[in-house]
Amino acid sequence: MILGSLLLLHTACDTKSSDNPFDEIEKEKPSDQPDVNLDAQSIAGLHANIFKPTCANSGCHDGTFEPDFRTIESSYNSLVYHPIIKNDPQGNYTYRVLPNDPDASVLMARLTFDIDNNSGVMPLVIEPDSDWEIQREAYLEDVRAWIQAGAKDVFGNSPSGPGNAPPQMDGVVGKTGNGNWLGREDAGQGAFRIPQSQNTADFYFAFKDDETAANNLTFNKIKFSASINDFENAPQLDLDLLSAPIAAEGYYTSGDINYYHKITLNPLDYASLGETVFFRVYVKDANNPTTEIPSDDGTYYIKTYFSFTIIE
Repeated sequence: MILGSLLLLHTACDTKSSDNPFDEIEKEKPSDQPDVNLDAQSIAGLHANIFKPTCANSGCHDGTFEPDFRTIESSYNSLVYHPIIKNDPQGNYTYRVLPNDPDASVLMARLTFDIDNNSGVMPLVIEPDSDWEIQREAYLEDVRAWIQAGAKDVFGNSPSGPGNAPPQMDGVVGKTGNGNWLGREDAGQGAFRIPQSQNTADFYFAFKDDETAANNLTFNKIKFSASINDFENAPQLDLDLLSAPIAAEGYYTSGDINYYHKITLNPLDYASLGETVFFRVYVKDANNPTTEIPSDDGTYYIKTYFSFTIIE
């Protein structure tokens, strides 16, 4: 019965308007191309290697019911600290994924044994293009390792508890000083492309949090570095908090969202022609310590999404 089938995904396609700053962005990192920088034991790696190719079954976990594996974001949000629907007879499980505890996560149980002698071992249906049967043991270890390491999100942050998630990025857009939207490399996934002739650039950030409104987040800082991971000694600058946000398409959505955070800078103060500069933002909600986005453990393509390159 397909209704009971596995927990995994189908990537959604979005219709994009012709004048939106994210026109060329693919809503998920393409997973049909090899990516040596994609960590197999990250949520993005699990999505690309397991969730999408193994369980893109129509009427199953394609958004028809939870867990929702259409995107990396929906996969994460419908797994980590998410209450379960089906339990074993002893009631041993509380969450689909309990960070740091694979054996208490029903996701691992459903992938390895029949929890109630009635539901079967997932996946019940194998897609023709899935290599699950060949790579099963390696993929199970990847899932276990991700959970054991704290079930970090795509930005490299671990959840602090149920209903108390740290803030997340919802989109980053940029404009030149004359008001034109900045384009990006790699079909909209990579670094902003800033012409060498531009001495002013505005970057706008959209955040979301499960309890704190984006315009009520505190700390609100940003750092720039020539290194993708070395931000320890980078100067810390303030993000401006706009009283009236700008509206632009979000990273995960086709509709407009509000961008409350902004910084204006001269990109030539940070890089010369052909050079790339990476940046990280730091915000705080009402319940968690200051959150770094992305962190060192963040997915590679998110780190490059938070960067700009000077072009001719």
